[in-house]
Amino acid sequence: MLPLSYLLSEVDNETIERLRLSLKNTDAETCIDIAEEFFKHQNVDYAIITINIAGIKYPDRNHLHRIYINAYMIHKTALKANNWYAVLEIRHIGVDIEEIVKQYKFRFGLLNPANRCATCRANPSVAEPGALMLLNAAWDILSDPVKREAYDKELVNLNDEFVDYASVSSYTYQHYI
Repeated sequence: MLPLSYLLSEVDNETIERLRLSLKNTDAETCIDIAEEFFKHQNVDYAIITINIAGIKYPDRNHLHRIYINAYMIHKTALKANNWYAVLEIRHIGVDIEEIVKQYKFRFGLLNPANRCATCRANPSVAEPGALMLLNAAWDILSDPVKREAYDKELVNLNDEFVDYASVSSYTYQHYI
């Protein structure tokens, strides 16, 4: 995924610190609920920050935290990068279909309820259905040679957006958590 520093570039450090301090005495479950409310109100930035705080507070349930953050990050990446390659964490438009298949299966597998423990299946994020739809939309475009060729031509015309994504995506978001 794109680095949090890039995805959250509109959020200043003071705001992040105020949010952290306001959640200092809040338990992890409540942090998860708050993150979900932020997401429902389309504040994906605060949802990402809050779910990270929940993960720090309750490392034993890190698997649940990871599902939530992956769903939030897919939404944020789609909003920020506005690029189907970015949604699948692909940095170059010239990749072969095997790489697209690999990335799609990996991302989809992270959010697929069938791949989860009972606790995670019982506690889905409100962001998951939309994240799965975004992954499927990326797959629909990038797996079809005709659609992909047309999309790639469109990207070349909007080169700045893709270059911006490619220049910052060399690190995974885990480095910023």
